[in-house]
Amino acid sequence: MTGAGSGHGLADSLSYTEWRQRWPGFIVAKDTETAVVHLERYYAELGDGQPCYTGSRFESVAALNTDPDTLGPADFVAVSMLSVKVRAQAALRLLSRDAAEISRLLAQIPADVDIVDAEPTLLRGDSPAGQLWALLRGGRDGLGRTTTSKLLAVKRPRLLPIWDSFVEEATGLDTNGNWEKFRYVLTDDDRAVWDWLSGLRAEVPAVPAMVSELRILDVLLWMSVEAPLPEPLT
Repeated sequence: MTGAGSGHGLADSLSYTEWRQRWPGFIVAKDTETAVVHLERYYAELGDGQPCYTGSRFESVAALNTDPDTLGPADFVAVSMLSVKVRAQAALRLLSRDAAEISRLLAQIPADVDIVDAEPTLLRGDSPAGQLWALLRGGRDGLGRTTTSKLLAVKRPRLLPIWDSFVEEATGLDTNGNWEKFRYVLTDDDRAVWDWLSGLRAEVPAVPAMVSELRILDVLLWMSVEAPLPEPLT
């Protein structure tokens, strides 16, 4: 991958029907029982009140930075909840040399739009989001694809899906065109999966209200790899 144009270019998302064969079966089938077990396990707490999975505190830590158009220390701590680290040299670059350009681009990416409602142009490689991806990745200071993806998800959790090795294993998706392919899955069949994700909130009160539907999907994909449930007996 040589930049945002190739990493998040306009994919042929209209042909992404193979997701039904590749994605976890319980998501394709919209199996509420399995999804509820995964979410309850992910958002559970230990006896001392600490989370079973630190990622369950991702949003609450991210909320410590109240400015949606800046990247700051709270955002770096938030991604550490998802088991990645912003290296010191990269952090210095994001807080100084590239800070103004980061804010300029973030201001052009809507914070109140869900991926299913987004204009396709918002997810193209030449969009502000694509340019921001390229800017974060361009420092050659250890800010890899996974950390970049999670930093973007900190700032735009309703619009930009997380990518990491777990998502890749669960879906088969690389970073090439994955934003648009996620949008395809979530708008397919009159938003059937999206509406199912929205309905899961009522089934799992432990999911914080600030958690987006896109993040709920990320949790389900991650848990399908990290802690898969036994296949039902036939």
